[in-house]
Amino acid sequence: MRKKNIVGIGAIAGVIIIGLVIVFYPVPNNNNDLDDLINFPDFYTKTQDYFVTRIGAIPEIDEHSYELKITGCIENPTNYSLSELRALPLIEFPLTIECIGNPPDGSLISTANWTGFSIYNLLNTLGLKSNATGVKYYAADGYYATHTMEQLMNNTVIGALYLNNLTLPPIQGFPLRIINPGYYGAKQPAWVIEIEVIDMPLKDFWDDRGWDTSPYMPVDSKFFFPNNFHPVNTGDSILIGGAAYGGTRISKVEYTLNDGLDWHQAEIIKTVDFDNVWVFWLINLIATEPGYITVKVKATDMYNQTQPKTDPSFLNGDNSWPYLNIQVFSNT
Repeated sequence: MRKKNIVGIGAIAGVIIIGLVIVFYPVPNNNNDLDDLINFPDFYTKTQDYFVTRIGAIPEIDEHSYELKITGCIENPTNYSLSELRALPLIEFPLTIECIGNPPDGSLISTANWTGFSIYNLLNTLGLKSNATGVKYYAADGYYATHTMEQLMNNTVIGALYLNNLTLPPIQGFPLRIINPGYYGAKQPAWVIEIEVIDMPLKDFWDDRGWDTSPYMPVDSKFFFPNNFHPVNTGDSILIGGAAYGGTRISKVEYTLNDGLDWHQAEIIKTVDFDNVWVFWLINLIATEPGYITVKVKATDMYNQTQPKTDPSFLNGDNSWPYLNIQVFSNT
């Protein structure tokens, strides 16, 4: 029997006001007339579905007694209550974040809207000393991470107070999580209680354990469906869907059926006009012969940076080609 799952997209735009920020939901671009986005996850990950990694238990922090300490190479060290942080000018944007330990085709990746205040603007109002080279964040669970001053100035690093336009939940870092666009989750510490302005070498929790958290998230891709070894019959139409991300903006996604000898272009069916946000792509194959089909995928960004077949150093994030095996049975 001939099979075909039809897949498509619907889009809604909305506006919500939170404090001093006007939040615009970016409208995904639809490049075809597919009817229903079956098998794809939500483009913006629901808060309850957002991936979770942590080094210990979720800290219990009381919002009424919470204070963010600003210390170190700063003219006016200051403590901020949660209500004072919420009263600061806020920035909102969507962002895709991946765990640095996510394996090829892994599930530790999500996309959501984040809202918070500019870390650099806040520090600048307190008087950055001339010897300041970066900051170190201290979290209530014992985690720590750092950013260079250049990242703070040029990369829209925010102290996030809201996730998907709601108060940051405890499991995702309430009351304060640092968001650094374009970097792995290791650079996005949660439950932050202190920001120290430093004049010393950067020192991160995972760097002290052999990882290198300093690079940008590289160009990467993954499959959403079907499952590995998905059985089909000859003559069937096979829909394969996934995401590509990293490298600022994705320009194309390609697939190979012969380990890279020949490449074909997948259709990018869903995007938004923001940097560092994933795209959804779709492939439609016809199973012509019984046996196994192995599909491998690679993505390329706007700067022509492309996924490697094999990433030789996984300790700074692994972006090797993901692959999918499909078993084809004879229809006779």
